[in-house]
Amino acid sequence: MQPPAPLPPVQPNEPPPLPNNTHALPQARQPFNKNWPVHYLGKMDVICRSCGAFHWMSERLVNSSNRNPLFGMCCTSGKIKLPKLADPPGEILNLLSGQDHIAKKFRENIRKYNNALAMTSLGCKVDDSVNHNGAGPWVFKVHGQLSHKAGSLLPNEGQTPLYSQLYIYDGSEALNYRMSHAANHDLDRGTMQTLQDTLHNHHPGVAMYKQALELTANMPPEHQCKIALRFDERTDRRRYNLPAASAANEIAVIIPGDGDQPQDCRDIVLYRRHGEPLQYISEMHPMYLPFHYVLLFPTGQLGWHRKMLHADVPEGPAQAADDENPVNNNEEVSRKRKYVTQMEWFCYRLFPRVDESLHLFMSGKLLQEFIVDAWAITEQSRLTWIKFNQSKLRIYHRQGIADALAADPTVDTADLGHRIILPSSFSGSTRNMIQHCQDALAINRYYHGADLFLTATANPNWKEIKENLLPGQKSSDRPDLIVRVFHAKMKEMISDIHKNGIMGRTVARVWTIEFQKRGLPHMHMIIFFHPDSKLRTPEEVDSLLSAEFPDEETQPELFELVKSVMVHTPCGNDHNNPNAPCIVDEKCSKNFPKQFQDQTVVTTDSYARLRRRDTGKKVKIG
Repeated sequence: MQPPAPLPPVQPNEPPPLPNNTHALPQARQPFNKNWPVHYLGKMDVICRSCGAFHWMSERLVNSSNRNPLFGMCCTSGKIKLPKLADPPGEILNLLSGQDHIAKKFRENIRKYNNALAMTSLGCKVDDSVNHNGAGPWVFKVHGQLSHKAGSLLPNEGQTPLYSQLYIYDGSEALNYRMSHAANHDLDRGTMQTLQDTLHNHHPGVAMYKQALELTANMPPEHQCKIALRFDERTDRRRYNLPAASAANEIAVIIPGDGDQPQDCRDIVLYRRHGEPLQYISEMHPMYLPFHYVLLFPTGQLGWHRKMLHADVPEGPAQAADDENPVNNNEEVSRKRKYVTQMEWFCYRLFPRVDESLHLFMSGKLLQEFIVDAWAITEQSRLTWIKFNQSKLRIYHRQGIADALAADPTVDTADLGHRIILPSSFSGSTRNMIQHCQDALAINRYYHGADLFLTATANPNWKEIKENLLPGQKSSDRPDLIVRVFHAKMKEMISDIHKNGIMGRTVARVWTIEFQKRGLPHMHMIIFFHPDSKLRTPEEVDSLLSAEFPDEETQPELFELVKSVMVHTPCGNDHNNPNAPCIVDEKCSKNFPKQFQDQTVVTTDSYARLRRRDTGKKVKIG
């Protein structure tokens, strides 16, 4: 048998040699063609016939047609029907939508204005380190538990009033207190005055606090009591009304006595005087959101509560609240869920709709905080449900004690706590991660190793995102749009790879989706090729993968794409960028810059070191 003819020498910047019949190769391994169509979702003009939400056609359910599309993300195909998002007062709408200097500065500092006017404080550990170097869009990032807290109705003697305490003061006095706070020194006094007056005129929480003060006005100054703002879940459960201070059967101010009586998640508890610790507000309370996000819900429109019925469930007598299981809103005797979950409520609110106010999507940084808060309290509610339903999850409560005694018979059982077991169905739990890892390892073993590791990152400049931004917005102002477009494009890419075989015939894939430090979603995917499509030689690897710049003259479109989205930003002291996010211990954690290499090499462990030839050319990035 004659040895194969040697390959012709490869000149710098030339594509690698291909077999004579290039049409026999998968599309991704063929030479780049500028006439290839660019993926585009089309216009976001398909309207859900059940709730009026705007969609792209690719978001329809797979079992529906283009002629009669059905959607599940917005309203679960009509099962969720919520009141329209109330229009904000004109003063707030003008600040959110205006293009003058005052409106732009307001949107830039909207979180500070909201915090200055909020009736409750945000309790969480905010990680602001990613925003310190000033590069890239602003990100709201928290660690640990997130909560909203309420202080006493009256401030301690000699202390500055904060949050809801300011609403019982005269307007000019409250404004002075707000503007004198160190966090508000760069805010506009006129804008603060406008917002404060607007909330006094429209937000029912202001009247509630004033009413609570009036009810305690005749008490001795030293007298302590507890005040509960209570919501009756059995009232108008499907389409609840806006709250009002006088609507006693919606939200009521109650003084139970000396403050020793218990309360449940239907109450927002206030102490008359300072002395007690800040009180946590249950995320089950419908005023949880409008008391903190006063600029998103300036009319006090109620949020989610646990007895909101699905649209297809007939109205019936409300069941008594289960104090031992406060989040058990869907575990009824019937297998069919009949109550709206927190996740469903937030999903519904995060879709723009026909004839509904868009002010939620105009709020920029405050929208990002609202979305993070939404996810945090939804996950906390799931954890609370797991805590109260360990027996339903078939978990043996005493196993931990038995294990501890077996390990150390002298252990004091009084020191052993009650262990809460997270099931494998809870995303991110230890069992969940181990289960996914074992599944991935089993797939890898069955198919004798993976072939490609692919990373795809959301591009904030995608046409679908730019087209749907509101006037004056940047992509970072609309995380809802970025996530929806990314999800639709990744679904299409997975279809191209595994159904259409653009890289070759595949037999399996494993992937995960994460968020970068700057908030952009990205997907990591491991791809397993069929034996007939595996890349076994350097030439086959070069036909699919390249770590070099395309030729700027013969492939200008591809050159610009690689230059804009495929180049690692120069980092480290050598490039005057020592604070780059990738720098760890004064070195690039991604091992850039890579060493030059004349030819692609496939090592014994089948890991390819890609060709990076030193052509002497330099490309300016940015």
